[in-house]
Amino acid sequence: MALPVMYNYRHLLAHKTTSILTMLVIAAVVGLSCWLLSFSNALESSLAVAADETKILVLKQGATSESNSSITIEDFHRLDQLTGVARDPDTGQALISPEMMVQVFLPRVRDGGKTNSNVAVRGVTEVAFDVHTNVRVVEGRRFSVASPEVIVGVQASKQFAGLMIGDTVALGSGNDRAFTVVGHFSADSGPMESEIWGYLPALMNASTRESYSSAYVRVKEGVDPAEAIERITGPSIELKAETEADYWRFQSLGIRGYLFVASLLAAVMGLAAVLSIANTMYATVAGRTQEVAMLRTIGYPRRAILASFLVESAILSLAGGLLGCIGCILWLATVGNTKDMFGFFTFTTLAFEISLTPKAAAIALVSVTLVGMGGSLFPAWRAARTPVVSALREP
Repeated sequence: MALPVMYNYRHLLAHKTTSILTMLVIAAVVGLSCWLLSFSNALESSLAVAADETKILVLKQGATSESNSSITIEDFHRLDQLTGVARDPDTGQALISPEMMVQVFLPRVRDGGKTNSNVAVRGVTEVAFDVHTNVRVVEGRRFSVASPEVIVGVQASKQFAGLMIGDTVALGSGNDRAFTVVGHFSADSGPMESEIWGYLPALMNASTRESYSSAYVRVKEGVDPAEAIERITGPSIELKAETEADYWRFQSLGIRGYLFVASLLAAVMGLAAVLSIANTMYATVAGRTQEVAMLRTIGYPRRAILASFLVESAILSLAGGLLGCIGCILWLATVGNTKDMFGFFTFTTLAFEISLTPKAAAIALVSVTLVGMGGSLFPAWRAARTPVVSALREP
């Protein structure tokens, strides 16, 4: 004979204070753990996008990033020697994109402009959109080659002020050239979505630059990128080359330090959750020994009592977990879910968007329910095994 679920429901209502406090403890732990997990997942997802093995980044030998690289126009034209390069099917143009990287100091939106950060400004030509196939204008239009115009990554437009369509942003070596924002682009939430793009000659002129920072080469499908990299680094070209995936793997070393700290905090909070929830459930069940004895007296078997306590723990844990998830969502909606991290090698910021995914919420809810049931298992088993007479005599 099993105890009805209504018994658990009425018990929780009869002990409102204890039930609410237990739920709040669970909600606080789950909410914070969800935020840390979402933060870590957002960073990982952003870095994982930049992993195109058919795209090769070319830098000056000895450079560690695009920000401290300089490729002369003469050196760039040596890349014409490469074979196995993908070509535009309409024009036959080799998909080799010359690019220039500079920075601009812009205020953050989330704190009303109290703090600023370096934002990457990338000069490109039309061929860049065929090389970086994940870059798509989602609002507005592309920049004109005849006017001082730029397009802005979606994440950058959310994180930094003055980057809405129609705004003007001061660029150039003296921040004295006004460029109009004419569009927003998506890069599948990858690193390039944190950048500002403009026409290469216009930005080179504004920044008084006579050399490129880098070049991106797209190889044909089926061609081993290692062969092109070997040719680029060889004596005929003598430039540094690596796949985009390898480049971002190195660039993210500093950022992955943040990920390690976030993961460590999430692990600590997870351990705290286990101990806190288990201790709370233990105290809740352990104080009901006489109640268990009464149930035994009226004929309920040990297994039914044990199952009933586990069901009650699951209800309480699941309710607290739901509150924690809702709290995390409300917190992100209140304080904003766009964040940015400074790159130690690129000297620019990586903007990303934190969100609590259904998968993360489901993992949190299942985990907290199992922990709550586990925390109540031993005291419930102990109470169910206590002799009825001994249990009734307990104060």
